Amino acid sequence: MGSTDGSSLPLDIKIIGAGVGGLACGLALARKGHRVTIFEANRQLSEYGAGLQLWPNATRIISAWGLKDEFLEVVNAPNVMTVRRYSDDGVIGEIPHNPMAEWEYGYPHWQIYRPDLQALLAKAAEEAGVRIQFETSVTTIDAGKGELTLNDGTTEMADLVIGADGIKSPSRSSISQVKARALQEYCFRAIIPKSKMDDDPETADLMKGQLSMCWVGPGVCMLCYTIAGGDLYNIVAAVPRPSDAPLAKWNEPGDPEEFRGLFRDFCPVVRKVLSYVHSCAKWTLGEVPELESYVSTSGKFVLVGDAAHAMTPHAGQGAAMALEDAAALAEFASGVGHVDELSARMQAYSDFRRPRIENIRRMASGNQKFLTMEDGPEQQQRDALWGAMTAKWKGELQTLGEEGVKAKAKPTADPNAGDIRTPEGRAYMVGYDVVAEARVAMSQVGSVGKTSSI
Repeated sequence: MGSTDGSSLPLDIKIIGAGVGGLACGLALARKGHRVTIFEANRQLSEYGAGLQLWPNATRIISAWGLKDEFLEVVNAPNVMTVRRYSDDGVIGEIPHNPMAEWEYGYPHWQIYRPDLQALLAKAAEEAGVRIQFETSVTTIDAGKGELTLNDGTTEMADLVIGADGIKSPSRSSISQVKARALQEYCFRAIIPKSKMDDDPETADLMKGQLSMCWVGPGVCMLCYTIAGGDLYNIVAAVPRPSDAPLAKWNEPGDPEEFRGLFRDFCPVVRKVLSYVHSCAKWTLGEVPELESYVSTSGKFVLVGDAAHAMTPHAGQGAAMALEDAAALAEFASGVGHVDELSARMQAYSDFRRPRIENIRRMASGNQKFLTMEDGPEQQQRDALWGAMTAKWKGELQTLGEEGVKAKAKPTADPNAGDIRTPEGRAYMVGYDVVAEARVAMSQVGSVGKTSSI
């Protein structure tokens, strides 16, 4: 499964958690020649979850791992995301995805069912030599020594331990007392089988082609698209107000009547779709406040994914940040001559990732208000902005054609962009090449110190 170039010293690496971040790290590190074991407390990979966005910064990584063909069997590759007004289903704007994403950034935009993503990563990781040990939890961690105690009382030593155990990460306490906090917002999630959607011509149209739709209204918004190779219709609704659901319980049962009640003032097609929802999940959104570092002083323990930096989902970058973590970590762990180098290397990794994470967090937080505005002058300005943006890209496409769009000057990526809808903000968010940037950062670190571990 791909090359194993780049590592002069194979490291013994133990990963806590077989979610997206843990599996991605296992795959990326095994491809560099390291010996990787993943400990997962559950009996099997999760069969539940919502749809996920994979923007070009994520699909670039997946393509580099040689998994594009496997992913194409299960992903949805929308042409555009149509933004619609809640009350009359009128089109406010269209956000281009495919093939524009490839023309502008070199890689596509996909949507995928979380269990499909995990299954594909797990298969690739195991083919690369990763061992996934289920029904195994970690009870204690010595971050200085790289020592783990498992639920059966045995101990494991590792050159590097990776905490990839999610937003409520027990392993985070090994290096920080920062805890996840609930936000004043919650989500409903539901999945509708294609057969049910096809029963009615009005909803059957939503299953055709590569459609992605977002209905925006006062206080709530709803994003819908097909997943699982077109067999399921994914619904995610964001509600910016407190919830009675516990933090990070993705599969906490929700009340379909409550779900429908939030959208009683929406257009008939939305109400029709929600009439097919007979079960749903409800969860409170949360985040992990900024950590001072993602690594221990010894460099033998590092946090990745939601364990390190869970953020709001409004930029669709949660899975992408976990994939970026994995790809970057593999670069910083490559070419190690002696385990004593890990402290400096892992600190360099943390210093490299933290600014990027905090910029994406800021962009994601700013998008929530934009999607759920009350009717009024501010909402009218927003709708006019969406309309103008749509007219601009469609006009350019008509005038320049495919080759002209490909050839036009690319915007300069701006990490300080205040809005992901600006060309500079979008270029920073989705045009990012984490491997290339990690290699530049590593070259600036130079010969990282061969100091003793602490």
